[in-house]
Amino acid sequence: MSEIDEVMDKRLFYLMLSIGQGQEFANYMGFSSPSDDVEQAEIFDIASRWALFVNQGILDSIDESANWILDLLEKSDKLYNPKDDLIPIFVSFGVALLNKMLESGNISIIIDEQALMEWTDLEEEEEDNE
Repeated sequence: MSEIDEVMDKRLFYLMLSIGQGQEFANYMGFSSPSDDVEQAEIFDIASRWALFVNQGILDSIDESANWILDLLEKSDKLYNPKDDLIPIFVSFGVALLNKMLESGNISIIIDEQALMEWTDLEEEEEDNE
């Protein structure tokens, strides 16, 4: 991913956090405010994506999973730990959520055949070196 793509992806992440406050979050994280026309178009796009998630039942899965991870954090007293202690938990949460959504049929993964071939070749090389 290019640096520009990474920056755009990061900004979109902040926008997706909230239909009404996404711009505020992006601004807080150092992104400049767009023109009024662009902002309105972005809000429409974000609202459309949220509506899709609601209509497909995806938001329910996310809500349920978020509650489960918060239960774990609360029970293990990790809500006030440093960020580095929490990253593995949230990465695990992301993997578990993705799996939950795959299992429920809410999303699909398109496999990049070239990347799969490269991984298979690398795996075979490692086996030959053993």
